[in-house]
Amino acid sequence: MNKPFNAKDNIATAGGCLASQYLAAWVIYKLAGKQQAEAAIHYVSPVSEKEQYVNHCINLVGQYI
Repeated sequence: MNKPFNAKDNIATAGGCLASQYLAAWVIYKLAGKQQAEAAIHYVSPVSEKEQYVNHCINLVGQYI
């Protein structure tokens, strides 16, 4: 499959340089909610790209919640 992230039920997979961020965001989103996932990704995102990076990541993994 040609996707950076995919999940079904409680199993997820990701590839590429952002795989760990996608997987972490998905787990946090599932267990603690969207707001906590956004806060975690905001903390680790590049300074000049925080809003764009958070939106991209949350939109990507949010499809599988």
